[in-house]
Amino acid sequence: MAVGQRMILWGTPASQPSRAVAWACLIKGLNFAYHDLTMRHLGVGGPVQPHNPSGQVPTLQDGDISVFEMPAILIYLAEKHGWSDLLPADLAARTRMHQYLHFHHNFTRRATLGLMAPHVTVAFRDMLVARGKSQLVAAMDSADKLLAGQRIVLEVADLIEAGWFPHGDFLCGAEPTLADIACYEELSQLTWAGLFDFSAHAKLSRWLSAMAALPFHEPAHRYNLILGDIAAAPNTLTRFAAALEAGVQALADCGVEVRRFG
Repeated sequence: MAVGQRMILWGTPASQPSRAVAWACLIKGLNFAYHDLTMRHLGVGGPVQPHNPSGQVPTLQDGDISVFEMPAILIYLAEKHGWSDLLPADLAARTRMHQYLHFHHNFTRRATLGLMAPHVTVAFRDMLVARGKSQLVAAMDSADKLLAGQRIVLEVADLIEAGWFPHGDFLCGAEPTLADIACYEELSQLTWAGLFDFSAHAKLSRWLSAMAALPFHEPAHRYNLILGDIAAAPNTLTRFAAALEAGVQALADCGVEVRRFG
């Protein structure tokens, strides 16, 4: 990448970690380009592998520096650009933020893997079978996938409700941090998808409303809004493709330079 060229975010609107990074960049007015990848471009041998050994998204290309894993990308951007609001200067608040980001991988992400993913991927079941994704295929074919996934999300929601929100409406304090952006992408999608109701969790419900009031919320989540309720009406390839296209177009509408890998 030439000196002075804007950084590149490799991602896809269907990826919760990709949405987290893109939304943070929009909120902070960062000048970046977005390289949109379809599922067949992900993994070893794909175009992003030179910048990320796994070939997965999100991956950030900033000159000669490549950064992958969503929390690492967010922290890199916050430290480089001085995002002292999203990366708190206060040691206690920053520590809570780091604690959450470590918690995120093995806990909050289970909401996507256990509930959202099996309902999204029914649209391309045959491709997953061909790729040998037996665990995901078994999950999407399960007769009780909704209830099983909801049990997982309930456990996650109970943990967050009890263990976070020390003061104020946000996970680590009175203002949103990188932790909130990461968490929101996993949980908010379940409401639009008709998969989980957080109304029994008072703190999480207030938090969802507070996060939805942040700048660029609609374009950052247009993919989810177009995809809609996938509990009442199962996902299809046509619907999924339309949601992906809407998500990428939303970034372009915000002035982001977009390149599509079709």
